[in-house]
Amino acid sequence: MIKFFRHIRKSLIEKNQMGKYFKYALGEILLVVIGILIALQINNWNEQQKKNQLKNEYKRSLKIDYTKDTLQLNTRLLRNKLRLQKLDTIRTNIESGFYNKIEDYVDIFLEDGVGIRVTNIYNTNSFNLLISSGNIDLLDKSLRTELMELNRLQNYENTVQNGNKDYFFKFMEHVSLKYPTFGNPYSDDITSKLLWKHVELENLPKDVTALLEQEHYTITRYIELSERVLRQTELVLTLLSD
Repeated sequence: MIKFFRHIRKSLIEKNQMGKYFKYALGEILLVVIGILIALQINNWNEQQKKNQLKNEYKRSLKIDYTKDTLQLNTRLLRNKLRLQKLDTIRTNIESGFYNKIEDYVDIFLEDGVGIRVTNIYNTNSFNLLISSGNIDLLDKSLRTELMELNRLQNYENTVQNGNKDYFFKFMEHVSLKYPTFGNPYSDDITSKLLWKHVELENLPKDVTALLEQEHYTITRYIELSERVLRQTELVLTLLSD
């Protein structure tokens, strides 16, 4: 093809047809430019296809992560709401005078149990990779904004709850050191009586009430913050499905 064009140019020069030569040269340049533009367009199209594929892969990974988060959040919110209902019942019974003997508070301390679950472990691998790679710009602006807000809410929830949880467990440890965590001093079991023999029970009602109140606050705050995260997670999932 190159030899063919070269032959035409040579023929025009030899025939001294310079006008036709310049027109032909201009046409040849135009063809080259068009060819370059077409090649660039194809290359841009290919690059855009690669970006779209990468974008879709990120969106799929994010959907998987956030779907797992919603399952975790819903399960733990339900568990904590049930626990909160039980704490509300105990509080009502205390305030109404239903529990009026130290034995009642021993039963609460030993049988009610304290096992809070207020730690959310979020699936952030896809989000972290998206940020570290700098590919977050592949996503639409509205989605980027809501993703960053979700990450902020997750970090805030974890920070607040870690502090509340640590304080609660220290409080619980303080109370537990004052009283045996098993055996009932009012039972006929000899071992239980020995365990509780020198324990001063006068402050037990106050300590148990304070412990339950602290647990109530910790769980209430967990529910409040986790529901914010859940709502934002559901919003992001909606945007990822668009």
